[in-house]
Amino acid sequence: MSHNGSEPPVPRLRTRTVGVIDADDDTVIVVEHVYAPEGVTSCTDCGGASHDPGMVGVVVLREGLDPVSMLITAEDALALSNRLQRAVSLVYESQEDPADIEREAARYAPAAGAGDA
Repeated sequence: MSHNGSEPPVPRLRTRTVGVIDADDDTVIVVEHVYAPEGVTSCTDCGGASHDPGMVGVVVLREGLDPVSMLITAEDALALSNRLQRAVSLVYESQEDPADIEREAARYAPAAGAGDA
């Protein structure tokens, strides 16, 4: 691709793999930090250079299918992480044994009667 001088060159991006998750027998999820190697990109508003912290890349690889990839902002990645944690908490909570109400009531009954003396 040639550079004609009127448009800034597209920066080369690098990736740093942060995690690889084997979701099942034929699916792998890769989480990456995608960034400009120099840490700066050209600023279209000011015409100068600006700091570029990068973005979060998520790639889903399934055997026999094309990879699905996306770039998301740090804020969106944090929101996704938060929602995933909440979903995991709900799964674990649903696996817990239900509370034994009679046992809990008996446990707190002596404490309630102790203040009456």
